[in-house]
Amino acid sequence: MTLRNVSWEPVYESEFRTNRTLMETFYRPFLNEVIRYDRLAGYLSLRSLAHALEGVDSLLETDGTVRVIAGADLQKREKGAMFPDADEPLEPWVESQLTIIATLLDRGDLQIKVGDPKGGDGLFHPKLGIGVDREGNKISFEGSINETLSAWQYNYERFKVHRSWSRGEAKYVEEDVSTFNALWNGFHPSVDVFELDEAARQDLIDWKDTDGTLEEHVERVQNHDPQTTVPEDDTAGVVSVAGRTPGGIHLAEEISTVTPWPHQRTISDTAVSIYPNNLLFCDEVGLGKTIEAGLTLSRLMQVGEAEQALFLVPAGLVQQWQNELLDRFNIHAYYHERSYDGDYMIGPLGDTEDHRIPTSGAVDADAWENTPIGSFVTERDELTVVIESWHTARREGNQEHVAPRTDESVWDLTVVDEAHSAREETKLYDLLGQAEEASRCLYALTATPMQLNVGELYDLLRLCDLPEGWDDKDRFVEFFETRQALEDSLSTVGSRYQNIADGQQQVLQQFQKELDLEEDEGRPRIERFGKLIHEHLTSNPGYDEQAKALVEATDTESIQQRKALEKLVGVRETSPRFDDPRSLIFDCGPTEWSALVEASQWATPVQSRIFRNTRAVLEQCQDLGLLDDTVPTRDVETKRIELGDAAPLYDQVEQYIDETYKQSQKVLTGKEKLALGFVMTTYRQRLTSSLHAIKQSLQRRMEKLDEKVEDMTEEVSELSRDAGVTEATIDEAIGQASLDAYQPSSRGAADVIQAERTALQEFVDDLRQAHTDPKVAQLRRDIRSLRQSARDNIIIFTQYHDTLEHIRETLTDTHPNVGTYSGGGGMQYDETTGEWVNVGKEAIKRDFTDGDTNILICTDSASEGLNLQTADALINFDLPWNPMRVEQRIGRIDRIGQKNEVVKVINYAYKDSIDGDIYEELEGRLQLFENVVGPMRPVLNSIEQDIKDAVMGSSGSDDTRDASEQVVEEADSRAKRAQENAEETGLAGEPEEVSTREAIIESSGLDGWEPYCYPAFDEIGTGDRSYEPLVSLETIETQLTQSDRLEETEWSFTALRNHDRADDFEDIVDDAYVLELPEEDAVAMPDSLGETAQAELGGGSGVVVTFNPEIAEQFPSIRLLLPGDPLFEALVREAAPAEVDNVEFVCGQRGESGSSVTRSSQVAEAKQATVVEPAVTSESVKNLLGGTNSVSDIDDAEQTVLNWLSQLPAAE
Repeated sequence: MTLRNVSWEPVYESEFRTNRTLMETFYRPFLNEVIRYDRLAGYLSLRSLAHALEGVDSLLETDGTVRVIAGADLQKREKGAMFPDADEPLEPWVESQLTIIATLLDRGDLQIKVGDPKGGDGLFHPKLGIGVDREGNKISFEGSINETLSAWQYNYERFKVHRSWSRGEAKYVEEDVSTFNALWNGFHPSVDVFELDEAARQDLIDWKDTDGTLEEHVERVQNHDPQTTVPEDDTAGVVSVAGRTPGGIHLAEEISTVTPWPHQRTISDTAVSIYPNNLLFCDEVGLGKTIEAGLTLSRLMQVGEAEQALFLVPAGLVQQWQNELLDRFNIHAYYHERSYDGDYMIGPLGDTEDHRIPTSGAVDADAWENTPIGSFVTERDELTVVIESWHTARREGNQEHVAPRTDESVWDLTVVDEAHSAREETKLYDLLGQAEEASRCLYALTATPMQLNVGELYDLLRLCDLPEGWDDKDRFVEFFETRQALEDSLSTVGSRYQNIADGQQQVLQQFQKELDLEEDEGRPRIERFGKLIHEHLTSNPGYDEQAKALVEATDTESIQQRKALEKLVGVRETSPRFDDPRSLIFDCGPTEWSALVEASQWATPVQSRIFRNTRAVLEQCQDLGLLDDTVPTRDVETKRIELGDAAPLYDQVEQYIDETYKQSQKVLTGKEKLALGFVMTTYRQRLTSSLHAIKQSLQRRMEKLDEKVEDMTEEVSELSRDAGVTEATIDEAIGQASLDAYQPSSRGAADVIQAERTALQEFVDDLRQAHTDPKVAQLRRDIRSLRQSARDNIIIFTQYHDTLEHIRETLTDTHPNVGTYSGGGGMQYDETTGEWVNVGKEAIKRDFTDGDTNILICTDSASEGLNLQTADALINFDLPWNPMRVEQRIGRIDRIGQKNEVVKVINYAYKDSIDGDIYEELEGRLQLFENVVGPMRPVLNSIEQDIKDAVMGSSGSDDTRDASEQVVEEADSRAKRAQENAEETGLAGEPEEVSTREAIIESSGLDGWEPYCYPAFDEIGTGDRSYEPLVSLETIETQLTQSDRLEETEWSFTALRNHDRADDFEDIVDDAYVLELPEEDAVAMPDSLGETAQAELGGGSGVVVTFNPEIAEQFPSIRLLLPGDPLFEALVREAAPAEVDNVEFVCGQRGESGSSVTRSSQVAEAKQATVVEPAVTSESVKNLLGGTNSVSDIDDAEQTVLNWLSQLPAAE
């Protein structure tokens, strides 16, 4: 159409009696046909212009142009017009108006100038508009109307219209065009026309960077109508049940700061879909088990399945887990701390002193709810996640605090990290058995579910509700031995038999020969093998198609054999009375036995209970274009460093450690022998870390040997049995005490201690003298060399805080841009004062990413959670005896998204040290750290004991090379056995020659659960959604920041865009607020240490918050006010009414007897439902506050709930 196709009135005026505004009768029809709009307006509102333009395609596309000349006071007036109250949060539709204007300005499609009459104080006051369509037809209008929303929609206005194609009106149009052009081009004799001030223009253009596309902003403005928007109270009610809506589970991903990789999504999708089944998460190091478990928990919390969760993790990883859960999933977890003055739960915000919650429980309480952890959980009326060190929890008297023996589960989910430590006959093994009974669901995480034997795999799988028959360790191990032997026997016999009976006999004889069995032992083993396959296939619901395909592919020789095979694999129903699987297997012949061997490759708990992915999956994803980021390779170099002048002291210390260790092993017994041996072993590792570290330890030990201290034998001896013990683990395990103070107290112990004291006194003076550590000199050279090759950002790792302090003090004279990050937090060097100052993680993370700090020294226990992908090189200043810890260090920079294609790693070890010899051999012969995947991975933890035995048993002897070679040969042999075990059990998997996205998803999941898919997932692993979240983050932001209820109770939000420090935080101020509290101590304050956003913008009493996960990720001190944060839950409770008026909740409930659907206006009732679909009760109300999502009517809502419930698996 064109302007000529529309019937235009000669005069337009407001008509209030018809409820038809000038916006509807003239303005929008006019703008819809024109490609250029020229306007003279004494008063202009850009927001009003945006409101008018939001539905006009011809002007929002690139071929439309708007030229405006407004009064000269536009700039000072417009700021007020656009920001009525500069500190008030803007409603989303207002932001969208500004975005529309900013986009048009930036594209040049909206041009604005200002007019000022010459020679006087008069006003620029014309009110003229001209429109031109695609064919050059023009309309001009002139009258009382300004370019404001009030004028077009609410005021009484009147104007005349002239058409260029009308002979009598054309001259008026020509005159109007001439006047506008003269003004626009600066030729008018009576008016000066200026360009819009560039600063003001740029302020407007900045709004175009608001999140969302132009189309989304147009839709938002279109949908904004107070008459059709769900009122504030009702929106608050809907927000309070957001997670239980059909697509509410996806809020967990909307809130998260991570985008799951395909295998991670598959694992979480599967775990949620089959909750509360216990599972093992066993991906290799670096593949994101933390993300898999965290995303799953977040989802379960959203939908109301998990209200109380427990994490049992190694002592050194407690704070890492707390940080990861907060930073990635907005989950506020609390860890338990026992102090001299009582028990506390430590929250994730601020430092430990800021958020210490004393518990009312007693350590020796009889009932769980009266224990420190139990009382904390039961007294809270909100989602609760507790992190406890399993080093602490496994102790006598502590197990009941996390795993009480009660009739009902106290945890909805328990997550165990580094679960491979729970081998049989350990306290952790017993603890996890109790924890499994105290939990609805348990996930065990480990990268090494099996190292040396199949029994280790059972120690973990026993936690996973194994089918009957599989819950016996001997039978479990026997099954895999039987399978391998039966497969080999069938291959040996082949088809060389006359009939079925002959074939059975030949295979049975060969089978007995393979396993060295007596004549009567072979048949029972094969019977048990068949019975276990039958029990597993019939106890899991998802094997039907695989089992049917197996039978169809098997060329059975008789109907009887086919029926027997069908019954064994669950395709045909069995009779409990006549069909014993143990006899059915001998109704089969070798052909059917081969089919059963094939079934045993995918029909065991290994395939139905264990997630296992290797690094190869990332390379496959990259090849398929599913990962845009770099998957780096490694360049690893180990440098042997001469001790030089420090050699005599090193030898003295080594001799002292060696003699004290041997004396302790000879004289002491039991736990004291283990404990003092552990102290000396730790000293030996500190010696190889740095001379400074061992000097500090031995000076402390000299001081404490004469002191009386509390007996730590139990705690220290337990540590001696653990692998991968870190400094943080030791500190947590022995509490306020010091390892340097440990002394045995039994008979004979005094002689050992006196001998140790004498040995120390011989070289204590040498300890106090300054000695230059040759590692530091090498470090300086390597930093210089790395920077010459453009590797500027360098990470230095060490095991010990003493070593960290020594490195930082010796580097700052030449490298002042050094930072540290350890269990004590972050520190940076202040060049102006020459002092080290405490800073938060936010400052360390920001400065290292930006390059302001380009040398970062870390301890093992503190690096998790820091984004180190920007690091160019890593230097291992020392090498822990557990190679897995070295691998974890390298994994901090060798990550997807690393900016370098090749990661440079340099390892330090003193020359002639046996542990250095071992690492050099491991790297040289087995390429220990060159390859991220490979047979060495499962046995890295086990090498620690070999290194300890070699070092502590061979110090001072001449056969160190022989000892190191023995360690390497044993590691190689162990790796081969581990690979054989993995292949035998199916844990190794079979890599796909040609990968597809579908193949990656299938291999990342589990067998045996095919019918199970959570209703909101279109399909496991794809990321496609059957239902979208009804409540958007935008709705949450609008509902809270605009809430009158919150304002009445003295919670108030202040926008930060006009803060006096806004320029320093320009990337975030448009998405952040200061939340003022009704009481100063109402909530825990985020970290405000150093130059953080909280410290600079919070003003002391306010909490800086955002509703944008990306902002919270960039600035950890800014609180993400979304589900998961207790503050969010508290505000929603405050804002939501008990009962809604304009909305009704359609509630679906899944119970043992089936599903039911009810209606309720009570928020509390809706929160108890399995699924909730809010429905509007008025036809005129349809949109949620602040968003673009429409609310269903009652009939559609009921159908949605019924459909959702029907997609749940049938209740068993």
